[in-house]
Amino acid sequence: MPARDVPTLTTFPYPELDQREDDHWSGAQVSDDELRALSLGGFYSARWDAFHDALLLGPEREHPLGDRRELAIDTLTGAWGITDGTEAMASMEQLLDGMHGPLYALVHPLVTAAINSPERDRFGERADRHRAFLRQVGSFRGMENPEALVRDYDIWSQAIKLGLTDHLVRPLPTDIQAWDLARVVAVARMAYTAGYLDADVAWDYLMRALPPAQRKYRNWRQFGDAYLAGWTYWQACEDLAELKSGGVDRRMELLRLWMRPTSPWRRITLQPEE
Repeated sequence: MPARDVPTLTTFPYPELDQREDDHWSGAQVSDDELRALSLGGFYSARWDAFHDALLLGPEREHPLGDRRELAIDTLTGAWGITDGTEAMASMEQLLDGMHGPLYALVHPLVTAAINSPERDRFGERADRHRAFLRQVGSFRGMENPEALVRDYDIWSQAIKLGLTDHLVRPLPTDIQAWDLARVVAVARMAYTAGYLDADVAWDYLMRALPPAQRKYRNWRQFGDAYLAGWTYWQACEDLAELKSGGVDRRMELLRLWMRPTSPWRRITLQPEE
């Protein structure tokens, strides 16, 4: 009999998150570090109803748009502009170097400083100084369009002020490298499933993504929070309207990964256990 005023614990206290399929495990013989590397893309495995422990985006099932290989090809082409292995590797190299992470590292601290400053900002002078600084940085770094940083600054500031980042942990994460690293795994798995990459090449990219994730984050909670902040930053710069519902939906997916007993993030820790 449960103690008074102590709620009865259940295996998964959010039944509304269990509407998706069960987690899929192929039973493949992978090492702990290989499973950790695959789990960097755990969000996508859950979204795709794919195996958590294999490169192939199985299990196969009937789908009006085709089989798993055709879906991988369509996604790589439509979302990434990737049509072969060379382009897939180029995109993953960009992600490993930092695709959106470095931009966020420049923009987010300035936006935070502007929003949290106790001083009155007469006529938007503070924001103007920030924009001038970002233009200088963009020009110094040889960006084709230095105004892109200014645009990101204005949009990210607006997203925060409008409450479109309320689904994120507070304080907001200071980096979004997890967003780039998770997509390395997603692209590698899609490219392998599409037939663009051999397994050895795909595994090499996965294993290159693991060390920076382990250096940056102590656990899957931190990794997931940074991933979601990265998606939010990217989505804000693409389409603010998608944030309102999309952010909450993705937060629920992360809760599922953090809490569901059959999740890969419950099966293995990000850091090797002592």
